[in-house]
Amino acid sequence: MKINKLQLVNFRNYDHCAVRFDKMITVFYGKNGQGKTNLLEGIFYASFGLSHRTSQEEEMMKFSSDGMAVLLDFDREDGSHSIQMKRYLDNGKFHKEIKIDGKKTSAKDHYSFLNTVMFSPEDLQIIKGDPSLRRRFLDMEISQTDPLYYDYLVRYRRTLRQRNSLLKIIREQNQPPEQLDVWDEEISEINAQIVSKRLENIKKLKEISIPAFSALSDHVDKLDIKYEMKGNNGEFFYPVEESPENMKDFYLKSLKERRYNDVMNGSTGIGAHRDDLKTYINGADSRSFASQGQQRCCALALKLSQIEYVKKITGEYPVLLLDDVMSELDQYRRKQLIGFINDKVQTFITVNDKTLIPEFASNRYFNIEKGMIREE
Repeated sequence: MKINKLQLVNFRNYDHCAVRFDKMITVFYGKNGQGKTNLLEGIFYASFGLSHRTSQEEEMMKFSSDGMAVLLDFDREDGSHSIQMKRYLDNGKFHKEIKIDGKKTSAKDHYSFLNTVMFSPEDLQIIKGDPSLRRRFLDMEISQTDPLYYDYLVRYRRTLRQRNSLLKIIREQNQPPEQLDVWDEEISEINAQIVSKRLENIKKLKEISIPAFSALSDHVDKLDIKYEMKGNNGEFFYPVEESPENMKDFYLKSLKERRYNDVMNGSTGIGAHRDDLKTYINGADSRSFASQGQQRCCALALKLSQIEYVKKITGEYPVLLLDDVMSELDQYRRKQLIGFINDKVQTFITVNDKTLIPEFASNRYFNIEKGMIREE
């Protein structure tokens, strides 16, 4: 995949801009607060229909404007395409419109049409941060190549909200807990499908990320990855491969056992929303025992594996977005990273100091200052 042109209208600090790209590595450089990250955010928004920085889309609109638009022209193996994202105010309410090749489309069909991988300083928290960040990493990776998984996630979140709402009603109104039977059946079925697909994904992830980590660590450290499931009574499980049927039986039994606790808490205490992706460096939990350098190396290896994972499933490399991560890496890892992506992965990089980027013939530089873009 290759992006040829980006246009932003009333997006962050840009009134209107149009930038064409003809190289595999595009570098946006300049001081902080000038609008470098906003360009990457625009590409990410066109790819996923959401921001990597905020859950409030109105925050992306230029101050005092009542709408915004992002347009991308790009090539895939099947030809040239365009994506147009538009957010506008109508009768006091914001609306969102998505068009692919000029035709309105749904969020579901849009989600995996242009594959991108984002790596920002916040992604270093994938290793040492909350488990929700690692679940999000897994979910975004799988959803880009598996529309059915995306459907399961949507259904799961909806069913989880409904079950939690019923738990509160049962607790507050002293209703019979047998009402949960139908919801337990539904959520167990979806749980089983999600976790089975996650386990399948992790097998592929390990095949790519473990050798990538070894190279990034100069073959000094060894990485391992496990999927951690939370059971009842503080138990943890580390399955490698399970059928959806076995997983469903596990969840049905576990939900029934913990029904009283769930009612008292008003929330579902077991399921895909509680699981974790565990990483180990030299046999030790990397979240607790790895150095900051090892954690950064591990996060980078996971992101690089995401690129290869998408390529393995779709046959095409995704577009890579590197937002201000070069200053977080030492010279050896910067060279390893750029060497890995050079001439095969279209990459957009933001950086304060352009000298941090190793020189390649495929580089193109843009200086960003106060929302003005100047090509070198």
